[in-house]
Amino acid sequence: MEAKELKLVAYMRVSTQKQGRSGLGLEAQKADIERFAGARSGRIVAEFTEVESGKNSDRGELLKAHPSC
Repeated sequence: MEAKELKLVAYMRVSTQKQGRSGLGLEAQKADIERFAGARSGRIVAEFTEVESGKNSDRGELLKAHPSC
């Protein structure tokens, strides 16, 4: 029996425009996600990125990444 491929959806978020423009927070998150996927022989099938406060529950990209949130 063949093992199923692990398909992953990546969601990255920073809280401020400054963090988003710097790319540092997003780059670190993306690197962590890629390491996670690689360690599990997974494949990232979609990526969603957002610059939004964690206090705001209306996060459009999160809803796209996980529609049942």
